[in-house]
Amino acid sequence: MRTWKTRKVGLSTAALTAGIVLVGCSGGNGGTAKGKQRSPASSTAASTAASTAKVADTALGKALDKLAFQGAGRSGEGSGACLGSAVRKTGMSEKALAYIVKADSDDMGTVIGGLNKVSGDDAALLASRSLREDFDGCVSKAVLSDSGSPKAQSYTPPEAAAKPVVGKPNLKPAYPVRAEQPVSSSIELTKGLVSMFSSFARDESQKKTYAAAGQCLATSVYKAGFSQETLHFLAGGAPLGTGSIVEHVPNDKDKAIWQSPRFTQELVDCTANATPTPLAEP
Repeated sequence: MRTWKTRKVGLSTAALTAGIVLVGCSGGNGGTAKGKQRSPASSTAASTAASTAKVADTALGKALDKLAFQGAGRSGEGSGACLGSAVRKTGMSEKALAYIVKADSDDMGTVIGGLNKVSGDDAALLASRSLREDFDGCVSKAVLSDSGSPKAQSYTPPEAAAKPVVGKPNLKPAYPVRAEQPVSSSIELTKGLVSMFSSFARDESQKKTYAAAGQCLATSVYKAGFSQETLHFLAGGAPLGTGSIVEHVPNDKDKAIWQSPRFTQELVDCTANATPTPLAEP
């Protein structure tokens, strides 16, 4: 699967899911229902995608190609048409497509976070697991089609949608967890989640955001219905630092919960609404 990286404005997609998603630290309308009527965007960001004219397929394909192959040092031959078709199949609005083209970014998290200000519904579609899988298919076809080139031979899509893996994840728990003792409250998860998410932070500002969102993240995780095995893993707070959290979640059922749009949106909302505590004056 492809990798999705985020920068300062985004909640680390590597941390969120094996694809997730993820996503802005800034607020949006948060809508995730594909079928509901879209409400008019009121934020300033809406002005960047105001046009409702049909976006040119060539421009859209070029922008999506840049997103899909970010960090790989290459682009796909003819993959733009496949990626464009996959996006249009979701029913994403022309306004959202215009935003993607104008953003011209190789950072999926940044694009999702910005698009969330324009349309939460469209941002949820862009972050959806089904679209990621379609993107992976397009990328795989593009790589196979020019497999004779040295660059294509050196590129192997990672199984988890995370930032490019450098080294191995640190799986050593930051906090002691007794396997025989059930996790019985969200409070027991807060420190571990902050430790785990912060290991993916790109700077101190993002670390502060995770710290401020800790209790909210813990509450969302605790009520999501994860098994005790997964809760113990999260409570331990291993500072993974690379890959993604979901690839280490113990079972498929819990992986599905972690990757679900509803749960992903809850995590996004936690960081979007977090207010880091400013440092006290000396």
